[in-house]
Amino acid sequence: MVNMDALANFVETLDSNPEYEDDQFAFSFDDARVYCERHKSHFRLEIGSAIFELPRM
Repeated sequence: MVNMDALANFVETLDSNPEYEDDQFAFSFDDARVYCERHKSHFRLEIGSAIFELPRM
C-alpha cells in the first residue's frame, strides 16, 4: 500500500524536478508503479486501478 502523505509530498517536487519534464510519465514509489499526468491545476495519478488527483502548488 502506498503511503499517500509521502506520495503527496513527493508530487509537490515534480514541477521543479528536471527528471519529470514531460506532461505524462511514470515512476516507482513504495514498490508501486505510478502513472502521472500533469494538468494545469492538478496531477492525475493512477496506481493500479485507483485514480487520485492532487493539486499543483
